Amino acid sequence: MSLMQRMRRFARATGGLAALEFAIILPMMIFLLFGSIELIDMVIANRRVQNVAASVADVISRDTSVSDDEITGIWRATEVLMYPESVTTLRTRVSSISIIDESTARVVWSEGHGLMARGEDTTVDLPDQMMVPGTSIIYAETEFDYVPVIGILQTSNMRMIHDAYRRSRLIDPIPRD
Repeated sequence: MSLMQRMRRFARATGGLAALEFAIILPMMIFLLFGSIELIDMVIANRRVQNVAASVADVISRDTSVSDDEITGIWRATEVLMYPESVTTLRTRVSSISIIDESTARVVWSEGHGLMARGEDTTVDLPDQMMVPGTSIIYAETEFDYVPVIGILQTSNMRMIHDAYRRSRLIDPIPRD
């Protein structure tokens, strides 16, 4: 049998065509499956970090004073908010900020868990819409080093950073006991 005859016979054969197509498409399907799983996990972790910042700021903004026990309880609550992510790389800071005028905001008190607390009476840069003289806000900051589960889309750690601002609701500014 000549080479040309073999080539024609091979071109007419359709017995293994489905297996060949599957073998070509399978790697792309696996990449899409695991890539989408990783992307969804990354988005959910980012949302959890954002939720921690918003929750910490919201809980403290509803208080009339903040005690050491409450701060300890808030740090423990972040474990629940981040579940099932590990909180070992979660860093949080909460500060009470007093707005003096349209361009000056000063720290009344600050507590950090993994992030250094801000010094009292230091100035802070805030968004313009927060700068209402004579008021105060609770400013919560979170940082989280996301470690990819699979490593298809993101091969190295990704730092997720979120801030949350809440106006003091009952007393202005909220004192630290």
